[in-house]
Amino acid sequence: MKRTNRKRVVFLDEFNYRGELIGILQGKQGVYVEILSKVIEQLDACISTYKRVLVHRFDLHPTYYTPTNILMSKFVDRLKKWIKRNYGINKIGYIWVREQERSKQQHYHLAIFLDGNKIQHPKKLNAQIKEMWTALGHMPVIRNPYYFIDNNNYKVRRLDAIYRVSYLAKVRGKGCRDPQAKDYGSSRLHV
Repeated sequence: MKRTNRKRVVFLDEFNYRGELIGILQGKQGVYVEILSKVIEQLDACISTYKRVLVHRFDLHPTYYTPTNILMSKFVDRLKKWIKRNYGINKIGYIWVREQERSKQQHYHLAIFLDGNKIQHPKKLNAQIKEMWTALGHMPVIRNPYYFIDNNNYKVRRLDAIYRVSYLAKVRGKGCRDPQAKDYGSSRLHV
């Protein structure tokens, strides 16, 4: 394990989370322990709250560089308010990461964890995210961006979702930011 940007990095294809070995993406290139732990923690908090959880993964690309993440914080707040108003969901889990590699501006990878009984399919949600983001940049299409986790498929689908969302924890692309900006942000739900 190595430290970079005050975060611990692991280089394995499996992550030991509280004694549970979980398969992850990008392990050989390095993932941040803190980000990966936050993904699992927030997902598990939603799983303990809802009988069925929707995990929805998407990316957002702003049209211009911003030295801080205020743009993302305001966007997430607006999205949470819209979800509460339209679906009546109060406990919303999420995580976002900021990355910048060769482009002039940063981009964001996000995952949200919602009550899957209130949102049967994320088509309307995805359309709203895209509409809300259009003035700020573009939202690329991601294939198969969602998972539903319930009691019947919990063991397999939870691991599938963590594997997919573990991409957000990769080291590559992080750290190219102003000192006051963070590499990630998340909800603060508790199990």
